[in-house]
Amino acid sequence: MEQHGDVDQNLSVDALIEEATCAQVGHDADARARKRARWLGVSNGRGTQADYLPITIRANDPSDPYCSANLHSHVRYSLAEQIDSPENMLAEWLPRLRSWIQFPSDVYPGLAPRFGNAFLLSAFGLGVRIMDDTLHAERLLSRDEARNLVLPDDFAERGMVKRAAEYTRYCRSVLPEEIHTGLFFMMSPFDLAYLIRGQDLLMDMYDDPALVHQLMGECTKLFVEVTQLYKGLAGEPDDWYWYGNNVMAGGGQLCEDCCVMVSPECHAEFSIPYTKRAFDALGGGWVHFCGDGRQIVDNYLAMPGMHGILYGQMHLNGDRNGLLKQFEDAGKGLNYAVARKPGESWLDYFRRFLAPVSRKAGVWMHVGLSPNEWAVGPQLMELWHQAQDEKWPSRHE
Repeated sequence: MEQHGDVDQNLSVDALIEEATCAQVGHDADARARKRARWLGVSNGRGTQADYLPITIRANDPSDPYCSANLHSHVRYSLAEQIDSPENMLAEWLPRLRSWIQFPSDVYPGLAPRFGNAFLLSAFGLGVRIMDDTLHAERLLSRDEARNLVLPDDFAERGMVKRAAEYTRYCRSVLPEEIHTGLFFMMSPFDLAYLIRGQDLLMDMYDDPALVHQLMGECTKLFVEVTQLYKGLAGEPDDWYWYGNNVMAGGGQLCEDCCVMVSPECHAEFSIPYTKRAFDALGGGWVHFCGDGRQIVDNYLAMPGMHGILYGQMHLNGDRNGLLKQFEDAGKGLNYAVARKPGESWLDYFRRFLAPVSRKAGVWMHVGLSPNEWAVGPQLMELWHQAQDEKWPSRHE
């Protein structure tokens, strides 16, 4: 087994759980309730405000591959080895919590079993395979095959959907309450349809729109039922979900990467109605996409139940302060971010971040600390609160 730096590759899952649990900073039951309330206050898209905008702090450590900037570099077990054993999957991902729990913050530590985006296709009886350490469909379906695709009643007992359920039960059974059992990275109905038809789906919208609507209906049904299944197994409440060590309002999150390739008109016809159907069933939620999605943002902002957008590359989507105002005017949230300038004090940085923010809702602060900055870690949350108290003197206004 390859060794990396000072990481002990032989730690058992029990030892890793003990390590992660003992390292928690202010994460007892009362603290967890306070953090949830703060996150839900800023992420529910209903205009409420939190006592403070949340802050997450990550201790980056280039010498530890588990805590490096590249979260997707498999250090210990390949995806195939993780899918083969829930113990392997926990052993791969538990050490990655180290960097998130070193300093006081609003981080809500958790872990979600990770199977890759295509695993849901097995609910339809479709084959998936591992390539480049991620899952892909074994083949794309023809129009006739896609037209006949129907979600079976026993989908939860099929292929990797069943395997993922077993992993969720396992995680919940072995992880302590300090470490939340979360959901998988969930593809939206449109992205699932794209996995089934590939680039031909883009032509189908023009040549065979009835097929696209039929396929989207089945993919929406799958998304909703699988989300509800895994939330129940994980013991996750209906009104919030865990994502990336945050707590987000709503029943789930839709990852809409493929939608950035379509026009606003096609998006409004073939994606938005099904996204809304999913959010209506789940009690709302957030959308994520990577790339430049400026042409489809207005469609999302007009949707009731869509609480906000988690951008993969905000810098590709126009002026960030313009985006902030657009989202605030719509009553939605986003992962607004501003880089710290060289030599800028932390308090001045926080003040500059907050300058265009009009209310304590919809945004939060994320800080990544290099080793030469770790000394300030214990004070950052206090400084972040100080900057907010200066901007909003009455915490309860």
